[in-house]
Amino acid sequence: MLFDIEHVPFSRRGRFLTLSMMRVPGRESERALYLRHVSGGDERPSLGRLCRVEFLDRTGEIAEARFELSPDQLVARIGEGCVRFVIGEGERLHLKGERGGVRFHLEGSRYDYVYRTPAGEDCLVAAAENVKFIPRVVSGDLAVSGEWQRDRSTEVSFVFSGEDGFEGNVDFFRALPPLEKASGFDEAHAGVAAEFSAWYRSVPAGVAGGEEAHRLAAYLLWANAVPAGGALTRPAIYMSKNHMINIWSWDNAFSALGVAAFDEKLAFDQFAAIFDHQHPSGLLPDYVNDRDVLFAFTKPPVHGWAVSLIAAAQPDFLTPERKAYLCTAIGRQIAYWLTCARAGEHELPSYFHGNDSGWDNASFFAKGGPVLSPDLPVFLILACDALATLLADKASRAAVWSETADRLQALLIDRLWTGETFGARLASDPDRVVDGESLIQFMPLLLGKRLPAAISKTLVARLKAGGFITEWGPATESPQSRFYEDDGYWRGPIWAPTTYLLWDGLRRQGEGALAREIAQKFCALANKSGMAENFDARSGRGLHDRAFAWTSAVYLLLAQSLCDENR
Repeated sequence: MLFDIEHVPFSRRGRFLTLSMMRVPGRESERALYLRHVSGGDERPSLGRLCRVEFLDRTGEIAEARFELSPDQLVARIGEGCVRFVIGEGERLHLKGERGGVRFHLEGSRYDYVYRTPAGEDCLVAAAENVKFIPRVVSGDLAVSGEWQRDRSTEVSFVFSGEDGFEGNVDFFRALPPLEKASGFDEAHAGVAAEFSAWYRSVPAGVAGGEEAHRLAAYLLWANAVPAGGALTRPAIYMSKNHMINIWSWDNAFSALGVAAFDEKLAFDQFAAIFDHQHPSGLLPDYVNDRDVLFAFTKPPVHGWAVSLIAAAQPDFLTPERKAYLCTAIGRQIAYWLTCARAGEHELPSYFHGNDSGWDNASFFAKGGPVLSPDLPVFLILACDALATLLADKASRAAVWSETADRLQALLIDRLWTGETFGARLASDPDRVVDGESLIQFMPLLLGKRLPAAISKTLVARLKAGGFITEWGPATESPQSRFYEDDGYWRGPIWAPTTYLLWDGLRRQGEGALAREIAQKFCALANKSGMAENFDARSGRGLHDRAFAWTSAVYLLLAQSLCDENR
């Protein structure tokens, strides 16, 4: 069962409001359902935790719940009773129950409190989370409690219950509560069900036998979306509403690829949500959320490659306004890497930290940095080629980008090709190839016909012989390497973005059969283990966060490719 609240949060497109399972603070072996507001980013230990949710039987005693998760509602079964949750318009939670009840415990910070508003309603304030909420009852009973202690409230909770059932809602807000009257539960449920159904109908078809994975992937790209506001200039698809509650500046490109076929505006917003914060140098932030823009790291410049793929598949995507915006933004991005990340025009640019590469702790960063890695010049070459194509009506500008790409390719082959593979090197010791067998050595396959045929043939043979492609797909570090770890993050596990990059590179080299095999393996992996952040390359077990957007995007893309091939 892939729709499992134990791993997959319950949320809705354009909302921070989320229900998900989390560890109980102070009782690390215990997990419980939490009501959360996932604004503010993932650097906060609370991760938006507001209230622990506790279920009650008909006698008011604490009871175990069995959960049923679907895109439109979360149902908690309590013996013969049940409580249903729906996320309505705005940041509003609707509840409806029978033969049971539900209690919300505010578990927050030093200055949390509850007070009575002038309208006579109880308002709870999660001070550190910067969120207020007002519970209201439509039918049944609502009890709000809290003990005032000097300068805060303790033991704050609210309970919905009723002998003949109950219905209620909870509004979440920063400053003042919404003025519009809440709809009823059934109307709210019908609205969200219709919204997701329309979204799902627009998603391209997948592969036979993968219906649940296909629906889960579509749900996560929908439910992981949050609204514009604060530092978020556009609606953004967060990586997850479990832990990874930001939009990162290469994750966004894969999310854009995943939705471009059926929501071009949302796809463009994924690029612009990051590029809107581009530094004057062209540097992109590592991530953005509604509160923060972090420049401590950056991410690889995959955006020219991604825009080219979208434009080829969706010719209407590049309106004149979007084209002008992206040409300027990608041009500045290239300028950053070629000006600020290398010593001069006769050198290759480097990553300063593993996080800049997106491969965080990969073996090629085992000795630290800066590192000359083969993927970086490849992405820049592809970005230059993309601009040359987009600016074809401006011949002199297009020629400059083509010439820049050619110079970078010459440097790539001269400095990083060993005769057997593309090796990563320390900028401080460029004569020595860094140890390890990382999948990153095969990223130059993305160059397609630009790559000399002899190099392509050697690389593909090395990929096939090196044990990289396991039963479940391409491991980020070969299982034959001394650096390999089953749960080593970027030292072995299978990741969606690197799988997709390799798949595209193989296609460009005419290796259709191997590309198809990788697509089939990845779809089988997701059918087995869901949309995890990454996967054990040998067992196929889902690792870390199990509700990831870019995994969902890549699944939909590869499933669509297989479906198209079978037509």
